[in-house]
Amino acid sequence: MKALIMAGGSGTRLWPLSRETYPKQFLKILGDKSFLHITYERLLRLVDHKDIIVATSEEYEYHVRNDLYPYEGYSLILEPEKKNTGPTILLGMLFALEKLSAKEDEVLLVIPSDHYVKPEERYAQYLSFGEKLAKMGYVVAFGIKPSYPDPNFGYIKLGETLLSEDDLSAYRIDCFVEKPSYKMAQDFLKEGSYMWNSGNFAFTLKVGLEEFKTNAPELWQWAQKGFHYTMENYSKLPEIAFDYIEMEKTKRGAVIPMDVEWSDIGSFEGLYRVLPTDNNGNVCVGNTLCMDTENTLAYSVERLLALVGVKDVAVVEERDALLVIKRDMSHKVKDLVSVLKKMGRREAKYHVEVHERWGKRLLLDEGEAYKIYKLTIYPNRQMGPYMHMHSTRTWMVLKGTLLFRLKDSERYASTGENFFIGKAQAYSIKNTGFIPAELIEVRVGEYLGEDDQILTDSKAL
Repeated sequence: MKALIMAGGSGTRLWPLSRETYPKQFLKILGDKSFLHITYERLLRLVDHKDIIVATSEEYEYHVRNDLYPYEGYSLILEPEKKNTGPTILLGMLFALEKLSAKEDEVLLVIPSDHYVKPEERYAQYLSFGEKLAKMGYVVAFGIKPSYPDPNFGYIKLGETLLSEDDLSAYRIDCFVEKPSYKMAQDFLKEGSYMWNSGNFAFTLKVGLEEFKTNAPELWQWAQKGFHYTMENYSKLPEIAFDYIEMEKTKRGAVIPMDVEWSDIGSFEGLYRVLPTDNNGNVCVGNTLCMDTENTLAYSVERLLALVGVKDVAVVEERDALLVIKRDMSHKVKDLVSVLKKMGRREAKYHVEVHERWGKRLLLDEGEAYKIYKLTIYPNRQMGPYMHMHSTRTWMVLKGTLLFRLKDSERYASTGENFFIGKAQAYSIKNTGFIPAELIEVRVGEYLGEDDQILTDSKAL
């Protein structure tokens, strides 16, 4: 069995935690691991590293690699531009067949990268059961029993029973309704035989390709010439959701209801619903204090967040932005981000943390003539060789051992030691140790734009 993790979504619904350049799948909301990292480890219960494909946008390449560190062995598909899930899943199928030498009767699991699922052992049982059903020739969806009427989900109506095994059952899909009206969602909830579509799917590669050929000929025409051809012509592919291709059109759809805690955490209201509450119904995460406060989400990344006498709100603090919103208005965050983009606000798109080939940098402070970053350089990775024309750099090592190399010299620096380079001076910094190295970087100069970073030839050192 192969598994495809879809990790190309953009971050608008959980702003200011998520950004366009820092979407939800990379957030560490549930602990010290991101949604993507948790999803990856969840799949390791069923498949090996070599059988996992991660599909993401080109701009997230190093974010994915850094986020999944220290894991290796998985495959990475870098989409040239953001399309819908139809093209992504088609690429995944072609990659599995051509690059991983998968057989046509092998099952492909398609898994979103940013969902909350508990307990994971039970979830793995459902996926294994789905593999059996997929081998019978079905396109398998995994359903969740609705807990409230939500018009943002697809709804699957259970048909006749197809397969039962112990306490697991699978049903034919009687009908599928994508994002119904609120009134229809209420009726579905009362009726009792409708499931939410969780976005998890399983099918053999042969069946998947046949379904694309039948239900999405506008995509299939590109795919017939293989993975590389499809990638080279990616901009010409239509944007079509896999749900539309399969759930609305397929004649061999099946659904397995999953009795697990699940959420796509598509809003702060969704986040509030999955996190534990105190005796007053408050969810308090990070450096927070709630007094005389009820049914509130208080989320702090860094600074102390103190709430007094409020009710039914979400207050979310990031290092560079603060959001205060009524919980039942959480769906308006996406509209807020649109307004910020029109205003040209940097905070709408960029996060204070940026991932690079060598690691990541976190903006701590900035002024008219200086910027201060915390850098993390992963083992055996190198920053540079670079040269800066308008600013100097000073580094203090906080953790690890680093090799600083200039044109005519090199030296090692470890915890507590400093290193300085002037303008127009080529340098590189390599982590020669076995743990991620951390250092403070201070930039000083008359121009501090990111484009003042010339990648020089290694011969300059």
